[in-house]
Amino acid sequence: MKLHTFLTFSSFSAAALANPAVTPAAVADHQAMQERAGTTPTPTGTACTATTSPAPVNSATLAAAVAGCVGIQLAGTNDTRNDIVNKICKPFTLIFARGTSEDPNLGNIVGPPFIDALNATFGTNNVAVQGVNNYPASAPEFCIGGSPEGSQNLAQLISQTRTECPNTKLCVSGYSQGCQVVHNAASQLSATDTAFINSVVLFGDPDQGKPVGKVPSYKVSTDCHAGDNICAGGETILEPHLSYCHDVAAEAAFAKARSLASN
Repeated sequence: MKLHTFLTFSSFSAAALANPAVTPAAVADHQAMQERAGTTPTPTGTACTATTSPAPVNSATLAAAVAGCVGIQLAGTNDTRNDIVNKICKPFTLIFARGTSEDPNLGNIVGPPFIDALNATFGTNNVAVQGVNNYPASAPEFCIGGSPEGSQNLAQLISQTRTECPNTKLCVSGYSQGCQVVHNAASQLSATDTAFINSVVLFGDPDQGKPVGKVPSYKVSTDCHAGDNICAGGETILEPHLSYCHDVAAEAAFAKARSLASN
């Protein structure tokens, strides 16, 4: 089901608060994402403006559409992981950049369910997880093409992973603005660090179609839903942009296949 209607905070919050699967924190996250889509002032010189649809949103339908993704948390833990910072090495490593206004450092909509899918695919004891730090994930940063601070931190984390955990299989992933951060970081990497990346997984990529630095395209999986205005270079958050948690098993399978590849 695809809802091609602009999400207003009032209709979302009414639906969300009536549905226990959507937490108050997730409502606040969505309000911030709504602001990113046009009501937050943008940096001088940018062309980041919003277009909205006047069509009303059916709150019950909206809640059913997004409740499966918004507000998901890692089972039994919080949404912050710093395994690489803490020098914890596992056979497989995920570095993840969250979307605009999501909770640090793994977010709420895609990061936690993707980690769960990777744990199910590789085995929990085989997966190290690192979120991008020094990354405000703010609305103005989306408008300028992604956080410079977050991009720099991600590039540093990739290099640190290669140095600290040279035998791990590294997957670099992002959601929404996090994809911008991945693209930016990849352009800052040395040839050695670029070659160390085993896979890249992008969910709802505003830079869809652009190369990820010099990472070969066969190492990259870009997941963009039909009707996702963010993937089309827009700024309007529609239901397709909020439902990528339903694709995490397929993307975990891609990461697994890449981990077994010889190149």
